Amino acid sequence: MQDTVQTILKFWFEEVGPRQWDQVNKAFDFEVKERFELTYELAQDGLCEDWLKTPSGTLAYILLMGVFPHKMYRGEHRAYECSEYTIAACKSGLKKGFDQILNTEKKRYFYGPLIHSNELSDLELAVNLHATIAKDDPVSYNRSYKALNELNDCKSACEENLQYV
Repeated sequence: MQDTVQTILKFWFEEVGPRQWDQVNKAFDFEVKERFELTYELAQDGLCEDWLKTPSGTLAYILLMGVFPHKMYRGEHRAYECSEYTIAACKSGLKKGFDQILNTEKKRYFYGPLIHSNELSDLELAVNLHATIAKDDPVSYNRSYKALNELNDCKSACEENLQYV
C-alpha cells in the first residue's frame, strides 16, 4: 500500500496542482472518483491506518479521506463522512511533528481537517497553524479564520436562544 501513498501524493501535488484544487470541475471530480474510490473504501475499512506512521502516509491519508471525498461526492452528505478520521490523523501527525518537514503547499492540506471540526479548540489550532504559513498561503489562513468566526457566531446565537427558553 506504500505505492498507493506515493500515487496519491504524486497525483495531487505533481499531476494536478493548485489550479485544479479548488475549482468545480465534473470531469476532474470523475477522475478522482475513478482513480481513488476503491482505496477510499478500503481506508474506511481500516486498511490504510498503517499510513499514519509516516509524514507522507499521514498526508496521503488526509487527502484520501478528507479532500478526495469532496470531489468524489460533491454536494452529498457522504463528502463529509470521514471528517473525524482526518481530524484525528492531523492531530496525531502534529504530535509527532510530521508537519515540520512539509512545505507550505503540503501543510495547507495537512492542517485542513481542523477547519471542518465543530470543536472550538480545533478551529483555534487551525487558525494558529495556518498563521504560520499565512505569508505564503493567505487563502488557507482566511478560511480557517472564517470557520472559527462562524462557529463562534453559531455558539453565540445558540446561547442567546437558550436564554429565552
